[in-house]
Formats: sequence, structure tokens, C-alpha cells
Amino acid sequence: MKKVLISIVATAALATLVNAGKNKDMATEPPIPVPLAPEIAPKTPAPTTTSTPPLGLYIGGGFTYAHTECECDELQTTDGVTTGESTGDTYGINLRAGYDFNQFIGVEARYIYTPWGDEDKTLKHYGLYLKPTYGVTDNIDVYGLVGYGKTECDYQDIDEKGFGWGVGAEYLVNKKDKGAKKGWGIYAEYSQPLRKDDDKDIKTNLGSVGVSFHY
Repeated sequence: MKKVLISIVATAALATLVNAGKNKDMATEPPIPVPLAPEIAPKTPAPTTTSTPPLGLYIGGGFTYAHTECECDELQTTDGVTTGESTGDTYGINLRAGYDFNQFIGVEARYIYTPWGDEDKTLKHYGLYLKPTYGVTDNIDVYGLVGYGKTECDYQDIDEKGFGWGVGAEYLVNKKDKGAKKGWGIYAEYSQPLRKDDDKDIKTNLGSVGVSFHY
């Protein structure tokens, strides 16, 4: 009986040791997870900024009032030869076409024709002008004119070439885009395309208003 008990105890002890070994193997520490390499996001290309070049062709036209003064030693009149001063007031049209090299400078060609008003005192002018411009706001520009042209007037047989100048302002219906003008504008200006101080003291003063379109 004693041997049987000893055998049972020994068997139980052996089973306990075997189970303990199995439990020890199962109780091993869980593996440390290896961090996965972060997903490489595709590089987003930097946004490209495309600036609208402030260059462009424009055309325009409108109404012009011309006041011409001529003071000469001898003035040709319908009554013969007189002395003194003669003036003429006429009305007509102005046409222009230009190109802006940038937002500060451009060039403009113009034609002025005033067939209405004082009889036989029609004025014509052709000229090419450099046009410096300053933007007061995104909708308003002021500009100057300096150039060379030819002025003809029926009375006093005026047919002269010379330098001229002017100043003006333009309101743009659309705001400028990085200095570039697009669409319609309204302008008003004063110019003096001819002034001569020699045997004939001639001065022409023009006031013009009109509309322009910038491409």
C-alpha cells in the first residue's frame, strides 16, 4: 500500500513538472511589434504662380474740342491782309491705338480730326507719343504724353510738325490683374500737340474724352 501511494505521489509530481514546463513555454513575453515604415506620401509639387504680363494692345476713340490760336505779323483773312490775333474753335473725333510695354510705360499713335465748329478752321493732327503711366488704384491710372506729330489747320494755312505733350486720366471698368489692363476704360485728357514761337506764334489746345478697350 505504501508503495502504491509513493507511486501515485511521484506520478503526480512528474505531471506537475511537465505541465509547469508547458505553461512556462506558453507564458513567454509577446513579441515586440516592429514599427512599419511610414507610408511615403507622394510629394506634392509646389504651386506654380503664373503672372499675367502687364503688356497689351489697346484701341480707343472719342470726342475732341480744339482751340487754336495764331498770332502773326500778317494774318490772311477773307477781307484781305490784317494784323493781330486769330482763334478758332472746332469739334471732332480722336482715334488712338497703343501698346503697354509694362505697367509704367507705353507708346501711342493718334489721329485727331475736328471738322465742325468755326467755318474753314478744320484741324487735323497725326502723332506718335511715349506714354508714361502711374496707377493710382487698381481702377484709375494717370498718364503723361510726350511725342512728335504733324498738325494741319485750314485757316492761316497752318501745316507744322513739332513736339507735343499732354496729361490725362483713365478709369478702368475691370481691376488690373498684376498690372495688366483688360477690358473697357474711360479717359479724359488735355493735350497741346503744337506750339510754335517764330514768325507765326501758333498754339493748339485740345480737350478729349472717350472710351478705350484693352486686349
